[in-house]
Amino acid sequence: MKKLFYLLFAMCAVMFTACSSDDDNKTEIPQLNLEKSNYTLASGTVDIKLIADAPATSNISIPVTFSGRATEGTDFTASAKEFTLKAGEMEAVITLTRVADSAGDDNLPLTVNLGNAPSGYTIGVMSYTTVTLLSKNGIIMSFANTSDILTLQSDYKVTLTNMSGSVYKVTEITNLNVEVDPSSTAVEGTHFEFTDGKKYATIAKNKSNGTVSINFLKKEPGKDKLVLRLSERPGYAYGTNATITITLQGAYNLDGTWAFKEVSNLNYWKESMMADISTFPTGTNTDKITFTGNSYTEYTFTPSLNGSLKNYFGTSERKVTFKEEVTKELWEESITQMQSVPINVSVYTFPDINIKFSATDSEVRPAIVSFRNITVEGEEILECTIDDFIPTDFLADQWEGWIKDLAENPTMLSNPIRIHFTRVK
Repeated sequence: MKKLFYLLFAMCAVMFTACSSDDDNKTEIPQLNLEKSNYTLASGTVDIKLIADAPATSNISIPVTFSGRATEGTDFTASAKEFTLKAGEMEAVITLTRVADSAGDDNLPLTVNLGNAPSGYTIGVMSYTTVTLLSKNGIIMSFANTSDILTLQSDYKVTLTNMSGSVYKVTEITNLNVEVDPSSTAVEGTHFEFTDGKKYATIAKNKSNGTVSINFLKKEPGKDKLVLRLSERPGYAYGTNATITITLQGAYNLDGTWAFKEVSNLNYWKESMMADISTFPTGTNTDKITFTGNSYTEYTFTPSLNGSLKNYFGTSERKVTFKEEVTKELWEESITQMQSVPINVSVYTFPDINIKFSATDSEVRPAIVSFRNITVEGEEILECTIDDFIPTDFLADQWEGWIKDLAENPTMLSNPIRIHFTRVK
């Protein structure tokens, strides 16, 4: 009996070992899956992506079929009837395009199904995806820009349009959620954070746009890229910019010596404001300003000015302190004069400023002056916005005619002089 037991045990052991050996020698067949379970198509295009577990050794094709209430040729067209996975690649795309003016009163469902897998692959669980073709009442959401920077705190605009491309205004307060795309190198909580923890853009009632706000925390080499993506939302489709790529910059850097280049909004004052620019402040490249400091919070400011800018800044060296970062309006770069471009600037408090900006009239007090770093045609520029002054030698007629009456304590906040300086060192 004992011999029989040992014999059975040995046979089982041999069989188990053989089965285990067979399992170990099995090669898992790579799968083919569609990237997402659903898409939305408004008035433009949408890319349907196929992902393979392993790169193709040669060009292969995976057929697709369409089903649902949406009709090919009437409601949409497809760039191909099959995914073509090229040798060495692991992704392939078919683009669906909405037929112009085909949107009706109802959303139309479409299902995209994968056909048989080619040799060497198997179809995975994501063998089909649904595409919702929006009705004429569909809403399109998009970031206003494809890229931007993050200084200390920055806002990024999201806009809404309808299927015809016109502005869409929400009937109630609407929050559009945003996500941190995996392609980001910056880490939430380490390099940046959402202001007040709000991972969404708020669209106020009867408005068509809102902003999502991000705070800068830390800059680290190789970890300064943040990609935000608008989250999917029923009844909404992506517009031109479903994502925005943000470069983490941190505070503007004023440190260095900067030479006068130009009054950058001179043409705006001449053409749009009909101002006499012959008396505007100016300078030459021998006019320089120097900021010295180890932190953006405080600099030593040293002016070396011979032109009319000295009528504002004076000639004495002094400490200037960071006050805040704010958004100002850049009217001179607007596409039309009906809408300005928002810009982030660092505001500094300057002591001993002649707010009359005059060679013959003086009223000295602390004033605020704003700066930002920009690049123009490959050249590093320090842009200076001067709006805390009272026109005396120039713009005096406009001041007395209408600007002076706009506020109880009037300044030129909405009518600045903008000056560009180039880096010397």
